[in-house]
Amino acid sequence: MDSIALRVKTEKKYIAYVNFIVEAYDGIAVIRTADPQEGLLEVLVSPDFVREFRELASAIDHEVPFKIVEQE
Repeated sequence: MDSIALRVKTEKKYIAYVNFIVEAYDGIAVIRTADPQEGLLEVLVSPDFVREFRELASAIDHEVPFKIVEQE
């Protein structure tokens, strides 16, 4: 498996902030907006970095709403 797809939800106004934070952790994940009106994002995570991404997601959720809602 090349990557694990996760769907995450935030508020529309935090999409750019979340994108910036995830991209700052170079190589941990690729993030794209699935539905900007709903604040729904798709995150592609390497299997080697799933634990680290979940830790990052938890840290982000302490600052702004950020929840993993689905895993493919």
